[in-house]
Amino acid sequence: MNDIWNFFLDLSDGLNAALNGVNPLPVLIIAILIGFFQPKPDRYLLKATLAVVAAFAIQAVWPALLGRPMNFPDFRRLQSIVQLFILLVIGYGTIGLLGSLKTALKFEGKKA
Repeated sequence: MNDIWNFFLDLSDGLNAALNGVNPLPVLIIAILIGFFQPKPDRYLLKATLAVVAAFAIQAVWPALLGRPMNFPDFRRLQSIVQLFILLVIGYGTIGLLGSLKTALKFEGKKA
């Protein structure tokens, strides 16, 4: 019983660390740019994945531009996996919202 309790405590600590350490700003900026410039509002998951990959690439390469070693996330840790999922959800929601807004504004312009 003690092993199960320790597993859930470790899981809780990993989720707490992931929520405290997530940085949604690069994904939000890239997702907003993709959302504004997307020609058709479809394939949100592919576009959100592109936004997350671009944000991770920027976060990994940025320290190298300042003369420090590159900072790659360790995807063997629960914290990094949960952060990746959270950022994917944020990117998907942002791109989907802007795609719906863009479509609604197009239809509103055709009505008038």
